[in-house]
Amino acid sequence: MYISPIFRPQASLTPAISAVQHLPSHASHGVYRTAAPSQSTPHRTMPPRPALSTPLRGWRCPQCAHRSFASSPQVLAVGPEHPRYIDVPEPPQQTVPDRKFVKGRLPVPRDVFSGARGQDKASEEWLHDHTQPPKERSVEKGSREEWKHKMSDMRRRNLREGLTSLRARKDREQRLRSERSTENQRKREALLNRPEREDERLTTPSTGLDPNLLRQHTPSAAELAPIRAAKQANLQAHTTAKRAERLDHLHTLYLNAKTFIVTPQQLDQAVDEAFGTVEDPVRFDGDQQYSPDAFYNNGMKNAQSQSVWAHGKPERVQDMLNRANGQGGKMAMENAGGLASVNKDRVRRIGEVLTGGKMEKEDASQ
Repeated sequence: MYISPIFRPQASLTPAISAVQHLPSHASHGVYRTAAPSQSTPHRTMPPRPALSTPLRGWRCPQCAHRSFASSPQVLAVGPEHPRYIDVPEPPQQTVPDRKFVKGRLPVPRDVFSGARGQDKASEEWLHDHTQPPKERSVEKGSREEWKHKMSDMRRRNLREGLTSLRARKDREQRLRSERSTENQRKREALLNRPEREDERLTTPSTGLDPNLLRQHTPSAAELAPIRAAKQANLQAHTTAKRAERLDHLHTLYLNAKTFIVTPQQLDQAVDEAFGTVEDPVRFDGDQQYSPDAFYNNGMKNAQSQSVWAHGKPERVQDMLNRANGQGGKMAMENAGGLASVNKDRVRRIGEVLTGGKMEKEDASQ
């Protein structure tokens, strides 16, 4: 229960507790009594109890509380432990519309044409026998007999028309049902006998197994011998190719190992060759001496040597393709060493195939 800090009952009970004194020990009964206020001790009364500014009710999470706004989502009405506390978008539920409910029950339909003892009730012979007109009788006009004759004629006419229409409806339903069944059978046969689609043929996994193995046939030792021999040959060829590839990689690593940096002295030497020293840094043209204040005092005139394009533009991928294909560039100087470099690479590759090892580009050029 939440209690406001303003309401402190301990403050009001302190004067009363301090005023309670115990009787002397020689008293017969240990009774507590309240001492009368003396002149030395001023009398203190209990202060009035202030009104509570906050109602005494439990704390409630503002996110889980019910809100009366029309735009508030319903997810705020559940706690964090509820599975629907986090709103996850869901697609609309696809439900098949149900049949409309019709109140009441219909009787079980019966076969109208049964019970004719092998005859068709809708035939002309059966209708003629059961709907024969009566003999001519003279009846008084407006009498009950005349009314009975009219009712009999109406029943005979209704029986003939009803049986004829029911027979026509039954024949029509049977014809439609037969046509529908025939069409379904035709579609089924067409689907069963249709050729395989191109996408199914391309995506069907190829087995490549022996048909005898697919028929649950256990091959004999004579049949398995050539299969095992072919598999052993394939395994040997794969192992040999893998070993040759590893040897080639090892030899390439051996040739390139001489340029590896393995000591701090080699690292310092490589850094000095690439960037130079503080006194003599690497310049792209190599003509101007290093001056710390040249750029700021003389402007770009003395700092042109810091350009990365001083030794020419870098080689493009198209230039490499043109040199490999023997195609010339736009300038005559670009085509001077193109064919020679291609021939050097070809000679180096031929030498590697003949000797069975890797050759450096410097050795091949010599």
